[in-house]
Amino acid sequence: METDKNWDERDSIHLIRSMVESTRYSIYQDRFLYFMWGYLTLGVAAAHYLMAFVLEMPQAYMVWTVMAFGAVVHFLYLGKRKKQAMVKTYMGRVMAGIWGGMGMAIIVLLFGAFEIGWHAVYPFFMILYGTACYATGMTLRYKALIWGGIGSTLCGFWAFYQPFQYQLLLLMLAVVVSYIIPAHLMKPKPTLADV
Repeated sequence: METDKNWDERDSIHLIRSMVESTRYSIYQDRFLYFMWGYLTLGVAAAHYLMAFVLEMPQAYMVWTVMAFGAVVHFLYLGKRKKQAMVKTYMGRVMAGIWGGMGMAIIVLLFGAFEIGWHAVYPFFMILYGTACYATGMTLRYKALIWGGIGSTLCGFWAFYQPFQYQLLLLMLAVVVSYIIPAHLMKPKPTLADV
């Protein structure tokens, strides 16, 4: 019981702070994924546009196979982060649910595109990007993602009424506003010790 007598108010506050810190979710820690997917999608969409509509190359769409490398990097990154994680947090599970759900929907759309046509699925990609960014922004109270999500969703809506050539341009705009700009604006969240 001697150790209980030495336990003071400062130790209690420190314990509570450390427990809260271990369960906080900082969007900054996943900034790499926003950069990677944002710039990769922007680059591949720009390459597709140039190859198909400027250089008029046949099978320009094959450039999208580069995205498979992004998926490999994504899962390697998540595997590394999972090993480093000390505890699974509620917020971490929420983020995994939002983005995992979007990933599943994109995979279904990729397979469905062979049946309904690529021009029909690009607007849905933008809407899914927007929905996931908006949900993440609302959950974490991060305005850049909220507005980016709205912007991407509006690009998707507009893309329904555009030919494929302009859908690619709208896709580029959508990833800039929903992934790239918010990633550049992300700042590390101050710890409770800093407050």
